Amino acid sequence: FAFKLVKRDYRQKNEFTLITVGSLEQLYKGVDVLIDAVSLCVREGLDIHLVVVGDGRYRPSLEARCRKRGIKDRTHFLGRLPAGEPVYAQLDRADLFVLASKTEGLPRAMLEAMARGLPCIGTTVGGIPELLPPEDLVPPNNPYALAAKIKEVIGNPQRMAQMSFRNFEEAQEYREEILRERRRAFYQAVKEITVEWQLRR
Repeated sequence: FAFKLVKRDYRQKNEFTLITVGSLEQLYKGVDVLIDAVSLCVREGLDIHLVVVGDGRYRPSLEARCRKRGIKDRTHFLGRLPAGEPVYAQLDRADLFVLASKTEGLPRAMLEAMARGLPCIGTTVGGIPELLPPEDLVPPNNPYALAAKIKEVIGNPQRMAQMSFRNFEEAQEYREEILRERRRAFYQAVKEITVEWQLRR
């Protein structure tokens, strides 16, 4: 990951850019749920735009969903971007990263967003609760809960600043050198348990 605590000033801000990153080959990243949540927010008078980075066979139906929900002009499908700077540039321009996954491992896209100091909202699936505190999580497949959480977060500039710093700090735990040491300790523990088990036989 490219670590950089991007300075964002959330005070006096009325227009917000949300971003999500993931494949559109399946719907398990929950972009359909996120589109519904954004449309609910817009209906309540929030001035928000959604940037979707990623591509796949569901893109046309997701674009159609935006048209149907009346947020076609507020949703920007950028397709698949090359890893690295092009993605970081989009993350750095955004105000909030949202991952509405229905199923998930440990999401690399969220870690990349956190490494840029971006506030994040995620669902209570897979490895997401390892990365985010409970107050930044919502149940999957629930656009109403997601819309309420988005509204709650962007309505509180101080909270967004705290989320930004916390996420940047948390992302440090996933630096390659730290992960390498954790893996080494894990394999050592497995080795010791195996030797102990063999001696007991």
